[in-house]
Amino acid sequence: MPSDLRQERDHARTERRRQAVLDAAGRVFVRQGYHRTLISDIAAEAGVGQGTFYRHFPDKRAAFEAVFDRFVESLFAEFAGMSANLPHDAREYRDSSVEALVRMAQALERNQDLAKMLMREAPAVDRVLEEKVASFQDGFILLAKTFLDHATAEGFARPCDTTLVAQAIVGMGTSVAHMWWSGRAPDVTLDHLINEVVDFAFFGISTR
Repeated sequence: MPSDLRQERDHARTERRRQAVLDAAGRVFVRQGYHRTLISDIAAEAGVGQGTFYRHFPDKRAAFEAVFDRFVESLFAEFAGMSANLPHDAREYRDSSVEALVRMAQALERNQDLAKMLMREAPAVDRVLEEKVASFQDGFILLAKTFLDHATAEGFARPCDTTLVAQAIVGMGTSVAHMWWSGRAPDVTLDHLINEVVDFAFFGISTR
C-alpha cells in the first residue's frame, strides 16, 4: 500500500499536470475561441496525448468551465486577506479596499485576453455558463455587502441598506473599469482610478 507521502506526491504531480492542461486550454481558447477549439488542439498545446486530457476532463466544455472557474477564483482570492482580517476602522477599511482592488486590477491586466475571451465566449456555450457570467458581479456585490455589514456593525460606517449600497458601489466600479479598459480614460493611471472610486465610495462629494 502506498505511503501517505507517496500518495501526496502523486496527487501533487497529478494536480500539476491538470493545471498545465488548463493553462494550455486557456491559451487555445483565447486564440481560437471555444467553438473552433478541438481537444486535439489543447493536447498539442500542452504537449500531451489526448488520453492525458481525458484523464483530467471528460470533454472540452468541462475544461472551459474549469478555466473560467479558476480565473474567477483567482480574482476573489485577492480579497481573501481582507476577509480573514476584517478592518478595525474606516482608514483600514479604505486602505485594504484599495490594496485588494489594485491587486485584482493588475491580475486582470496580466490576463486581459483571457478575461475578455471568457466574458465573450462563456454565455454562448450553454445556459449554465451564461448564468455563471451573470452571477459574476453578484459575487462581488455579496463580498462588498459582507464588508459593509461588518463596518456598520462595528460603528465605523453609517447605518444603511447594505444590499443597495453594495450594488451601487460594485456597479460604479464596474462602469468605471469598463471605461478604463476600453481606452476611454487614456490619461488616467490604474492607481489613480481606483483611489478616486474608493474615495468616492467612502466620502462621496462632501468636503467634510
